[in-house]
Amino acid sequence: MAEKESLVMEAPFGTSQPLIERRRFPRINNVDVAVQFRDVLKPSEPFVGCLCKNVSASGARLTTDVFLPKESRLVVLVSMPPVLLKPIRLIGRVAWSKQQSFGGGYDLGIHFVEVTAEDKKTIADFVEGGR
Repeated sequence: MAEKESLVMEAPFGTSQPLIERRRFPRINNVDVAVQFRDVLKPSEPFVGCLCKNVSASGARLTTDVFLPKESRLVVLVSMPPVLLKPIRLIGRVAWSKQQSFGGGYDLGIHFVEVTAEDKKTIADFVEGGR
């Protein structure tokens, strides 16, 4: 497993202190994994397609044109060809949402809240293989 980077942030009064890395699982960055999502409470609405830019066994960063508020719960379909023939289906929660500084889209941090152990392992294996 790779060593975790120590992030530094500005603390009050101009001092610097390390920002603690809270991720529990390794992640893979700079990927373009196809993802579809829709609101858990709106099952009749169609899925919205977007790209996953980084992923771990516990969550992902999505890039989309759709704003979703923090705490929104989503049905998420994650496609990882050539690893899987059918997408992984899971429930995610929006942990954060940030408007991109270019293009008017949004980056969403999604925390996986309901995912089978088998699917979690598949994602973890995908991450480990791509690192």
